Amino acid sequence: MEFHHKILVVDDEPANLRLLKRVLSGDYDVLPASCAEEALAILEEHDISLVITDQRMPSISGVQLLEQSLSIRPDAIKILLTGYTDVQSLIDAINSGHVYKYIPKPWDADELKLTVRRALETYELKKRNEALLRDLQIALVQLEDLSIGTITALADALDAKCDYTSGHSLRVSRYAVAIGRATGLSDAELRDLELAGILHDVGKIGVPESILWKPAQLTAEEEAIMAQHPLRSAKIIGDIPALSRVRSWVLHHHEHIDGCGYPDHLSGEAIPYGSRIILVADAYDAMTTDRPYRRAIGHDCAVAELLKHSGSQFDAAVVKALISIVGEEGAALNTQLPESFLGLKLHSIDPLQLGTQYQVESARLARLKEIAQRMGQVTFEEKK
Repeated sequence: MEFHHKILVVDDEPANLRLLKRVLSGDYDVLPASCAEEALAILEEHDISLVITDQRMPSISGVQLLEQSLSIRPDAIKILLTGYTDVQSLIDAINSGHVYKYIPKPWDADELKLTVRRALETYELKKRNEALLRDLQIALVQLEDLSIGTITALADALDAKCDYTSGHSLRVSRYAVAIGRATGLSDAELRDLELAGILHDVGKIGVPESILWKPAQLTAEEEAIMAQHPLRSAKIIGDIPALSRVRSWVLHHHEHIDGCGYPDHLSGEAIPYGSRIILVADAYDAMTTDRPYRRAIGHDCAVAELLKHSGSQFDAAVVKALISIVGEEGAALNTQLPESFLGLKLHSIDPLQLGTQYQVESARLARLKEIAQRMGQVTFEEKK
């Protein structure tokens, strides 16, 4: 899938528009607009990948413009240029979830170009994911007998979609199959369990990157959005008779034994057994890999957490089975994963790679924040 990116830059200062166009025109098709009305007209006429707008403009603010642009180009990535005196506007923009990044003024040309490149990579990723989902849904409808090649291609594409989740679904599926073997599941159940492990998080493609990549605790509203991903995953799988058990296991893989999970607050034996297995495998992998909001806690602490919540969050027998597989030290998992039932292998990713891209991005944002705070203090002192 090839992309030819058009960038809309909006600023009521002609000098700023000229500078933005000069910095970005070498790599992209840059369309300038000096007011919101002109910007909206361009959005109607052109397929815009990225909108960069100044916050302070005479008619409407940059945030208001970006909100209006959603009905025209909802997929366009949005970047806000702002001074540090616009604190409340900045908070409003970030909380709305529509702004990919904010860039402090005066901005640095190299920093701007880097941010634009990463924003467009996010846009391309989203478009490829949408195409992947369309292909997946068509393939699932057509499939009567799932082939190893089809599942391999599917797992490969899904697990490569984001650096910090790279390898996650593969690892979860392998842990789940190992647990299934240890607890005596049939071959047909192991097949469905591996498929459910591969597909359990496919619905996260519909979750905004600002939530997936957030390096802090989610708000109640963000948690509600994240909690929709099992429903989205099940919807993507659809009502294919051959995948009915897979769909059920995916739909309920965040239900807890005590009934405090989601989406249906099932408890105990009412939770499908495959779902209980995936929950434990998912939790173990999440705790033993780095995430945007925290570092990996390691094997020992992960096992301790699983045991602590056995019988409440997790099925105690499933936890016991996982511990018997990973061992007391978990050392074997540093070099290999449990064997795949379907013979799945991924060619584009390393399943033992834990992902570092979000860490680099978090460090960059922290650096920008520190600069912003220093400049904001200087501005405040000058005004005094």
